[in-house]
Amino acid sequence: MGTWYVGPFDNDVAMDFFDEIEVTPDDLVLSRLSSVLTAVAERPGRVELDEEHLAVAAAGLVAAGRSHNAAIGNPSVDEWLSVHRPTADQACARIALAALDRVSAPDSEWMSLWATTDQRKAVEERLERLRTVLNA
Repeated sequence: MGTWYVGPFDNDVAMDFFDEIEVTPDDLVLSRLSSVLTAVAERPGRVELDEEHLAVAAAGLVAAGRSHNAAIGNPSVDEWLSVHRPTADQACARIALAALDRVSAPDSEWMSLWATTDQRKAVEERLERLRTVLNA
């Protein structure tokens, strides 16, 4: 795995996803985010690590669309959001929360990898901030 840190876009998979979002027409961004989140939230069985990375990134963008205070912390993404902030409704927020529940579940590969690092608490705090915005 390449670059990997606690922010929603602090890994190569999420930044590749952002590259796709950047060129997606504004009126299709929420549909793309919902698609990623639904795939994770509703997947039977085990969710793959790359899908979990995508879900955290998509949930971060949905949160940013619900609150201007929900900065992502990645300069490229925050710059894009200053112009293209998606306006996410409560239904999109609910699916983002469901996807985050899957990603942070005890049997999640994503969470099990964080459990072996000294950054676990920072990751849990980051997810809790996303949940707070999504629940608002």
